[in-house]
Amino acid sequence: MNDLPVWELVEKANKLLENPNVEIYFKFTCGFCGSRQTFSEKNLLFQEGICEECQSITKITKGGFAIITHI
Repeated sequence: MNDLPVWELVEKANKLLENPNVEIYFKFTCGFCGSRQTFSEKNLLFQEGICEECQSITKITKGGFAIITHI
């Protein structure tokens, strides 16, 4: 995975969110088991994430996102 640092992730996401037809779901990799996780709330990046696989809490320092475009 090519995760971006949080500052760059937010910068790119904010630019995409200028389009009202775009939703973003942020992703992170669990720091304990390595599982890829996606936050369920659109357009929100949290400081920590709970892994659905191992229930560990990871501080978010880098990540990615999925883009949904409504046409």
